[in-house]
Amino acid sequence: MKRWMLSAAIGYCAATLPCHAAEPVQIPKEEFEQMLDSYQLVLRDYVEPADRKKLFTEAIRGMMSALDPHSRYLDKADLEDLERIHSGQYVGIGIGVEMINGQVLIRDVAENSPADKQGVRAGDSIVAIDGAPLFGLRDSQVASRVHGEPGTKVELTLARRGNTPLRTLSVERATLQEHTVTVQHLDGDIARIRIAEFGGNTAAELIAALRQLDGPRPVKGIVLDLRNNPGGLLPAAVAVAGAFLPQGAMVFSSTGRIPESNSKITVSPRFYGKPGSADACEQLPAFAQDVPLAVLVNGASASAAELVAGAIQDHGRGKLFGTRTYGKGSIQTVFPLTDESAIKLTIARYYTPNGREVQAQGIVPDVAIAPAVARGDDALLFREADMANHLPASSAVPETEASQRPVAEDSKTFGSAGDRALQAAIVQLHPALPSGQALGSVWRGISAMLRLPGS
Repeated sequence: MKRWMLSAAIGYCAATLPCHAAEPVQIPKEEFEQMLDSYQLVLRDYVEPADRKKLFTEAIRGMMSALDPHSRYLDKADLEDLERIHSGQYVGIGIGVEMINGQVLIRDVAENSPADKQGVRAGDSIVAIDGAPLFGLRDSQVASRVHGEPGTKVELTLARRGNTPLRTLSVERATLQEHTVTVQHLDGDIARIRIAEFGGNTAAELIAALRQLDGPRPVKGIVLDLRNNPGGLLPAAVAVAGAFLPQGAMVFSSTGRIPESNSKITVSPRFYGKPGSADACEQLPAFAQDVPLAVLVNGASASAAELVAGAIQDHGRGKLFGTRTYGKGSIQTVFPLTDESAIKLTIARYYTPNGREVQAQGIVPDVAIAPAVARGDDALLFREADMANHLPASSAVPETEASQRPVAEDSKTFGSAGDRALQAAIVQLHPALPSGQALGSVWRGISAMLRLPGS
């Protein structure tokens, strides 16, 4: 059975790190006997006959809950949801949820999704679904309540930071097609490329975007926007880094306790390609390797997004603008079990090419740009370091920085005239434009957000 390598989502182990044969593990006899004694006691003495399968399943869940928050048991439904979401098409409302310290928090909201159009925002917490409280539910159970048939509606009761009252929204489910790359043309021959997440089609979409920009009048700079990007497939992230870094350049390294987790991942078809497929990076226009580059990040840039940003920063390929990133610097693998269930297990920490640790620290931008002044009801983002049982950083983050809480930013404001991080990146890429006076001419040239052909 296949194993999957994850950063924040599914990826194939064969496309990233080599798998190794399972080695036997010594099971402590005393602890094992204690578990069996407990099992037999429940079967024999519980007031009603117990479901044997459920007892074992919940025992596995309990074991995984003692680990970091990204390690968990996946039942058949969980696996199907995971595959469906990352196949490029699924039915839902376009939110990602995460259980953080007992709260069901909305981690990300897909742009132009039904939830986005109804005003749901990252950082909101879900109190109830269809009037039923969520206390005691797992994130997968919450997700299953949100999913349904296209055209049906789900009622969300949401809480937001501040003294704002609870809101109840009716959101219509829809078939969501994954389009992760969008292009925005700015005056001064500068283009903004936004990657919402790293999915199965991201590399192809990015290549199409870059080829689209390789016209008779080539762009003079690219702003790669990774804000609010929750991560995704590792091979897709390596391919994106490879669009701007030379073949053979290190993207990240990883360390863990098993041989396959100790690797150096470079820009190579071995790590971003699919077996038997042509090298996607061979289709890249030549200008992509040399065009001036800036990268936008924020507190919701996580996992694979941090990996790409760190590689570009360490290689000096472009400067980072924005705020400190989320700080998810670990890699998970899905290990299938015999009954169509699986275990998602954290197997490694990853590091930038220069050896900087990302876990519970994040990536610090070269140019710190706080978002526009927030309203009182804006949600403060949770970070990796806020999650119970998170893997600690090897070295402590300075207390002044650790206490800084990023504000959830609305993706709809990205690319607007009030986008301070984008303004700063444009000035960096186009120094001939005075920072105040000529920025107006840049913004007069902003076109509507353009989806790539076929989207």
